[in-house]
This record gives sequence, structure tokens and C-alpha cells, in this order.
Amino acid sequence: MKPFLYELAETLYKTHRPLDALTVIFPNRRAVLYFRKHLSTFLDRPAFAPRLITIEDFISGLTELKVPDKLELIHRLFKTYNDLLRKNLESEGEPFDKFYFWGDMLLSDFDEVDKYMVNPGQLFQDLSHQKELDSSFDYLTDEQREFLRNFWGGFEENLTENKRKFLEVWNQLFKLYTQFKQTLLAEGFAYEGMLHRTVAETISDATTQRVKGQTLVFAGFNALTKAEEVIISFFVDKGLATVYWDLDEYYVNDTKQEAGKFFREYQQHPVLEKTFQKDIPSNFTGTPASDTGAAQAKSIRIFGAAQPVGQAKAMAQVLREELLKGIDPEDTLIVLPDEKLLLPVLHGLSNDVEKLNITMGFPVSSTPLYNLVELLVEMQIGARHDQFNHRQVLALLGHPYVVAADAAVANAKRKEILGNNWVHVSKNFLASSVALHRLIFKTAEDDIIHYLHDIVMEIGVMPTVTAFDKEYAFHFLKLLNRMQDVMGAEGEPPSAEADDTVITAQPGRTKQKALKSFLRLFRQLIQAYKIPFTGEPLKGLQVMGVLETRNLDYKNVFILSLNEGAFPSSGSKGSYIPYNIRKAYGLPTVEHQDAMYAYLFYRVLQRAENIFLFYNAETDVLGQGEMSRYLQQLLYESGLTLEKKILHNPVQPTPITPITVEKNESVMQMLARLSEGNSMFRGISPSALNTYIECRLRFYFRHVAKIREADAVEEDLDARVLGNFLHDVMEHFYKRLREQKQSKAVEASDFDAAPRIIDQLIDQVFIDSYGLDPTKPVEYEGQRLVVREVVKRFAHRIVEMDKAYAPFVMEGVEQEGMVHKVNIDRAPGYVLLSGKIDRVDRKDDVLRVIDYKTGKDKLDFESVASLFVRDGRRNKAAFQTLVYALLYRSNTPMVGLKIVPGLINRMNLFDEDFKFGLRVGKDYVTDVEPLLPEFEQQLKIMLEELFDIEVPFDQTTDHELCRNCPYQGICYR
Repeated sequence: MKPFLYELAETLYKTHRPLDALTVIFPNRRAVLYFRKHLSTFLDRPAFAPRLITIEDFISGLTELKVPDKLELIHRLFKTYNDLLRKNLESEGEPFDKFYFWGDMLLSDFDEVDKYMVNPGQLFQDLSHQKELDSSFDYLTDEQREFLRNFWGGFEENLTENKRKFLEVWNQLFKLYTQFKQTLLAEGFAYEGMLHRTVAETISDATTQRVKGQTLVFAGFNALTKAEEVIISFFVDKGLATVYWDLDEYYVNDTKQEAGKFFREYQQHPVLEKTFQKDIPSNFTGTPASDTGAAQAKSIRIFGAAQPVGQAKAMAQVLREELLKGIDPEDTLIVLPDEKLLLPVLHGLSNDVEKLNITMGFPVSSTPLYNLVELLVEMQIGARHDQFNHRQVLALLGHPYVVAADAAVANAKRKEILGNNWVHVSKNFLASSVALHRLIFKTAEDDIIHYLHDIVMEIGVMPTVTAFDKEYAFHFLKLLNRMQDVMGAEGEPPSAEADDTVITAQPGRTKQKALKSFLRLFRQLIQAYKIPFTGEPLKGLQVMGVLETRNLDYKNVFILSLNEGAFPSSGSKGSYIPYNIRKAYGLPTVEHQDAMYAYLFYRVLQRAENIFLFYNAETDVLGQGEMSRYLQQLLYESGLTLEKKILHNPVQPTPITPITVEKNESVMQMLARLSEGNSMFRGISPSALNTYIECRLRFYFRHVAKIREADAVEEDLDARVLGNFLHDVMEHFYKRLREQKQSKAVEASDFDAAPRIIDQLIDQVFIDSYGLDPTKPVEYEGQRLVVREVVKRFAHRIVEMDKAYAPFVMEGVEQEGMVHKVNIDRAPGYVLLSGKIDRVDRKDDVLRVIDYKTGKDKLDFESVASLFVRDGRRNKAAFQTLVYALLYRSNTPMVGLKIVPGLINRMNLFDEDFKFGLRVGKDYVTDVEPLLPEFEQQLKIMLEELFDIEVPFDQTTDHELCRNCPYQGICYR
């Protein structure tokens, strides 16, 4: 089957000589390349080629106006808009980063208004108070007038605040449109639609001088704008041009097929109707073979696969099979309606295809350099004086480019930040001899673009990065330079119309606010920016987007993402012009887009022989994304024989089986080391015993296998961190008191300066915990402020109660080194217990063993035996405090003393009738001695179980205990 461009080249070669007297105009540049290739096959000697151009280049050649890039056009529109607001609405306007989104939308609307040659004065007219459309709209059909009445009628009935705001802006759009065009014309500029309209409205016999001596051929067009229609019709009517349509009778002659909508309209056009040939080709349903006269049927296979990546994998597998059968990669096309599938497709094809040509652009937002730039700006936004937030710093130190600059330096700094728990990291600490690190970890001062430019430039010349990375850097530099050119021009005043992305000391505008504006703008700009792939466009297997397939024909066609919302796309293009008004004035609507995409779908298939269509067989959670309507049409309307397969991989989740760790000799050796009592292993702590009772497997992971949670800076001040702060403050307070008095005795007068000292100690604890500069005052904000107040309140209440309890003797604060030996009947024969006791004080014959708690720990427990049950309802805090009491008794002479263990927590600390101690049932423990024999016996039973080689480490049966377990990712509980 001959491709359309081959047939066109053959026809023009036979009918037009000399060839250089021809100008052939195509919808896109790729068609130019393929036409030139086909035309060369007919030449047997060198010849001058015809002029081959796109429709945009052709129309641009008919005027002196120039089209700037989109960024500059939107920036100029932004200036015009703010001028208009200040003049008509007495408003100061808005910054460019907030304007960009809907400025882009307005520019697109103005572009369409001009391309479709709509009267802007009538389009942007407020008809909300007109009872009926007057004679000035007599060119509209009754249906179009009805669309307008339906839209504007709702405003008169109920003018809501949103409608009022819409009208306020709507009434300024004609002035904005007019003033914007005047500003551009004054400098010889235009946006594309404005240029097209200018040519269409001024086209005359004088225009033909620009194409004098040339025969024009318009080839492969489908949905023409009104301006294109006027221009093409003019040259056809003058006898200077011919038109070759790329179509098929299947969808042109069937009024139900939206793919032929525009062709049917042009067949009724007073000028263009004569450009249609009488017999429309019938390639879609079958091609008559020249030798036999029989129709050659297409092979169409449809594959449903789970999820987008599943389609990519299925396509790669099918393509691999077809290549083994002998299909030609040079005559094979892969169409990707969803650009996000580009990388999965390339990975799938990497081992099967030697040469690839990719027409699609690669999104810059998917590059690692984009992620780096985001982190850099976010770090500058969060900078405080000469410090940066740990989140961005750690992310940057782990970024591939920063690691590539010097991995040893990056890893060492990460380790030190995590080890010191620095929430804010000093710029001086981050200073490095590594060039990239030095550029990154500095304050951006007043020019964020210059800061980013230097960093990207350094990445581009690093010998350790790949050619891809250097390509990314090149395109980022182009974008940054363009932003600087358009928005950072010298002499632009620092006002509402000046750009906020260049960080300057504007009144009322902070540096952080300006940086946030820059980041918003940068993210918007980058979404439309793509890196083009370079290669040999006429060789290798082709990978294209939908629009790039126009006029191109391949024998083997693979199309992915044939789901609603992808092909056709969702039609979510933003516009300030409502649907009814668009419909009334003939501007493109969703129906227009559907007809265009339907044509592109059928066109790429009409001359193909082997067709492979892929769709996602799984809809999303809302039931959206079902099979594309085009596939449905093929299945039920085409009459073609299709083969359909659903590639189904049944999801069978791995059952969550219980995890059990048997105690082999290696495990038993590690267990024995826990109680050796040397410098590394100081015995088993009360918290470790609590862990064993709750979940034997968690005990194994944490204390035997030594599986630790990943290091992280603790910025979130949770209950555990709050408790540590309180412990540290009280430890410093009493140790300072002991050093000052050189005595353990505590008097009531010792607490007179306590409030001031407590405040100082809280500052010191924050400085020590977060590595803050001790020469500078601590800044409290956010969670820090809350935690300071909570710790302050707890500490003040504790010293207030201690003052009332004084005089007493402070026997120990955060006391370590106490060990208790429990003999067991199994190897190794004994187990050492150890712990750090928060506080021990003595008054008269009562020795209090105190544990500070900031949680909701209860004071009572049913019995000693209840502290060892594994049902989740045991009192862990009471168990821990009894272990502390046992440790203290074992290491200190207790002649004539009673040990009273207890908690000071938020459940009892602020009670007016506060009473210290634990309760067994309803009775307070006034002496722990009667409880300890049973407690030691229970401990011995538990420890013998721990060292029993027959008892494995298994999971708890209480799933509530798994909620906050750090090993959930292992157990999948």
C-alpha cells in the first residue's frame, strides 16, 4: 500500500515541471522530510527541489510581523493587563507568577479568536441585560443565538458573586485584547493568531507578488482555522494553488463518523469543493491488490493490559514477536498518546531494536535537574540568616549530582547532620572545597536566576555526569537565560508591572515571598518545556505523539493508551470563554477536538497493514478511563475482522504468614552477649524486657539482630522527644544544684531561683539537641514554642512540689551503672539487668524511686503477675519502675529504709490532691519489699523462657501493639 506522501510525490513529479517552481505546504515539518525522501526516489539525475514549508512558515512569509516566544508574549500581556487594571479599576494588579497561568489561557483565547476571525467587539460584549439579541448579530444562526440566550439569561435571573467577578473581568477583555494588539503592532510583533488574521484580512492581489512564479500545493490538511481557510481559498480561487486531501471514504461518506466532519464541510465550500476528487480513496477497509484485484484485509489486534506500564510491557513483547517474524523496523510506528509512557516503552525496547527515532519531546519536569532546582529554591526559601533547613540540605546532599561532585564529602556531611540531629544546618559547616557544593550552599542574595545559572553551569561541565545530564543542563540554561532576558531587563522599575522573580528590596515584599513567586512561575514554565530528541528521522523504528503522525503512513502501527481521557484526550484545556459562547461564535469546542482526534486515529490506520492497539483494561477508582470510543467504533461499526485479547495477570497477594525465628546456636550466642556486662553490652534494660513481653519478635529485631531504624533528624517534637527534654532539664537542674552546694541535701530555699534557671536550662537543652549556636538566643516558633511551654510547665510544677516536699536528700539523678543479676536454670546460668533511673530521693526512712513520664501512663496495676501478661493491657510503666526499684535495692544498702516506686506524669502531676506512688488495686505501695520476691520469680520465669532454645521468637497476637511498630514493613501487620 503506497503512503500518501509517496502518492503525492509521484503525482507532482509527473504533473509539475520544473520542480523548483513548486511550493508544497504541509501541516508539519516531519511531512516535509518524508515527502523529500519519496520525491528523491523518482529522480534519475540531480534536480532543484521544490520549496517545502509548513503552513506557519508560509503564512509568516506573507507579512513582516514577527512572532516572539510564548514567555515574552505572556509577559507583554501581563504589562498591558496591569496597565489596564490601574487605569480602569484603580487596582495595583498582581505579580507575574500569579498572572502566568491565566495569562497563558487568555493568550490562547485571543489566538483562537483571531484564527477563527471572530468579531472581538461582539464576542466580549456583556449581553446580560439584553432581552434579545439585536440585529447586529443577524449573521448568527438561530441555534447560535439560542446558545447565547441560554448563557446570558442566567445572569439576569441570579447574579452571584462569582458571576459578578466574571462580568467585571469580561467587560475588560475587549479593551485588553485591543490594547495588547496595538502594543505588539507598534513594535512589529504579533502572536500567531494575530498574524494569521492580519494576513487573511489584508490578502489581495498584491499578496500574490510574494509567491510570484510559484505553483502552490497545500497537502494533507484536515481541520482548518477560519484564517487558514480564507488564505488557502484565496490562492485556489486565483488559480495559483491546488489542494491534496489526505482522507478516506470510510469516514468522509459516513455522516456518523466525526473523523470526516471537516471534509464534509469543505465539500460544501464555494471554493474548496472543487479541490476534492470525485473518487475518494478507500484504503481503510481494504486495498485492491494490483495483480489479483482482490482486497487485502488489515490485520488488527487489540490488547487489553492492566495499567499503563502493563501496556508498555505487553507492546514490547508483541513487537519482539513480530520482529522475529520479520517485520521491518523502518516501516514500524509506535504512537504514544500519553507521553509519560515514553521511558517505560524505551526500556522495553532497549534490547530488541537497534535504531530508534523519537519525535516526542522529553518533559524537563521529569529530569533529575528539575528536582535539584526545586530543592535549591525551597532551601533558599527556608533559609534563616546563615542556616538552611535540614530537609532540603539532606535531600541535596543525597542528590545524584551533588554526590557525583564528591561522594565522600556529601556522605560525611549527611552523617554528621544526622548524628547531631541538626534541624537547621550552618552555612559555614556546609562550606566545602568542592566547587558544586560551594555554589549550592550559599545564600542566593538578590538574584535567584544568577544563583541557579552558576550551579547548572557547573553541573554541565562536571566530568562525572553523563551526556544526558549535560543536555539537561543546556536546556535549563536556555530557559533561565530566557527568563532573565524577558523579565529581568535593566531599567524595569520595581512596581507591580516589574517582575518579582528578580529578588530586589521592594517595599513590603520579603525575599521569601519573592522566591516563592519565582518557584511558582518556574514550575508553570517548566510544564510546557520539552527536550527534543535528536537522531536520524528517516531511519529506525519511529516513536511519535499523536499530532506528529499527520500525513505519515507505516505498514506496522502500534498505538498505546487507547482509553478515554488519553486518546481522545480529556479536553481539559482552560479557557476564559465559556462553552456556550464558543459554540455560538464557532470557536473550537470539545466536539471540535474529538473530530480532530478521530481523524488522526483513522488516518494513521487507513494505509497500515498490521495494526496493534493497546488499552488499559482496568478503570480507575471512579470508573473512568474506559476503552476509547475509537476502539468501540472499530469493534462495532467498522465491519473489519479484529482479534481481541485481554492480558490478565491474576493478582494473588502473598499471604501474610506468621514470622518465627528459631533459636539456633548463633542466636543463642548473641543472646548470651546481651548480659555479659562488658562496655558494649551492659545487660538487658527494663524497656527491652517490656518489648520482649509485648512481642518476642520485636525484641529479636531490635536487641538481638540489631535492626535499627534509619537515622533521621528529629524535627517533629512528639511525646517521646518531649519526655527526653523534660528528663534532660530536670537532670541538669539537680546536678547543677548538687555541684553548687557540694551536697545531696535539698532545702526549700534552693528553689527560689528555679523559674529563671528552668528557662535557661530549656534553652540549653534545645541548643544541645539541635546543634544550635550557643552564642545566639534560641528562636522558638511552631512546635518548638509548644514544646518549650509544655516542658516549662512540667518542670515548674515538679520543682514546686519538690519545694513543698523539702527538705530531702537527692540520692541520684539519671543514675547509671546499676546491675542486677538474675540466676536462671539455663545457660548461661544468669542474666544481667541494668537501667538508668530518672531520680532517687530520700526523706526520713522513705526512699522514692521516681520515673518521669509525659504520657498517660497509669499508676495502678492488678497484681505482680499482671505485669507479665501478653494481652496488651499490662502497665508497662509500673513494670519498668519496679525493675528500677529492684536495681537500686541490689546496689545500695537498705538498712532501715523503705523503697517506694512511683511515677510523676501528666495524669497526676497537676492534681491538687497529688499523692506519690503506685497502686496495687486501690492500695498505694508504701514499701516495695513485699512485692519483690514474686516480681523476681516472675522475672526468672520470663528470662528462662527467653534463653530457652525451644521457645522461638514469634509475633504478638495483639495487633494493636503493631500499630506504631517500626518493623511493620517486615511483618506486614
